[in-house]
Amino acid sequence: MLCWIQENAVDLIGHLLTLIGIIVGALIVVFQLSRQHRSSLALQKDNAKEVLKLDIYKTLDERIRQLSDAITSASMYVFMIPAQIETYQEQISNKFPSQPLTKRALEFLRLHEKAGEATVRIIEEFEAWLISLPELELFQTAINSANYDAREAIQPLFSALVRVLPIDPPEDAPQNVPRPITKPLLDRKQLQELRTLVDNYKNAMDDIGCYIFDLRVEAQNNLLSGLFEHRVPPRKPLDKKFKVLSTKPEKLEELMTYFKEQTAWGKNKIRLDAEFEESNGKK
Repeated sequence: MLCWIQENAVDLIGHLLTLIGIIVGALIVVFQLSRQHRSSLALQKDNAKEVLKLDIYKTLDERIRQLSDAITSASMYVFMIPAQIETYQEQISNKFPSQPLTKRALEFLRLHEKAGEATVRIIEEFEAWLISLPELELFQTAINSANYDAREAIQPLFSALVRVLPIDPPEDAPQNVPRPITKPLLDRKQLQELRTLVDNYKNAMDDIGCYIFDLRVEAQNNLLSGLFEHRVPPRKPLDKKFKVLSTKPEKLEELMTYFKEQTAWGKNKIRLDAEFEESNGKK
């Protein structure tokens, strides 16, 4: 046997090297296939993420448009009321021909409720995508804060509008009922008080409008970054007291602290949470 091995050593070594080459080649093929498979899975995952980001952007963009249209309709409707009342009263005082005011408190309330529904819808979208976009919490918090201010402003404003704007009686009202039913004229102090109430409401709605503008900027820069290299610049208000929402780490914590601790909404939430904890502690 030893002699045979010695006589065929060269052939055996050649076969062994061939076998080793086959094994090494097979391992290389397996490694390459495994690497290609992992690369393919990573590519599929990245593609799926980009598709999901695009879907999220489309949904957010639709909600932003709906909310923007709704808050613009409500705030502009009520913003024009003091000026129209002043013009109408000047016509009456100067005995010029005039037409009754066309604005109605109930129509304003309908527009406000429509804006409120649009606000709820966009907040629901935030909650649905927080797992993939945790930065949305900032926009959810900011819009909740501004919406709280709008709710606080709507109550006294609507009451004031009911007192000053005409009312349309039901169609089956007696013929001797005026159409519309007009209200007493306002003096300068009352008109200024109405303007203040309108400004409070419009400021809150304007804040929501600014925040959803910032949301659109962030959505384009973060969700469409895989498709476009260009970046949309942030909003730059002339007055620095107005907050610009940004998800940059150096800004995010500061903004969250502001909304949670310094706004009327944040302070009210702290108070309610403390009352809840105190009531549970007594049980």
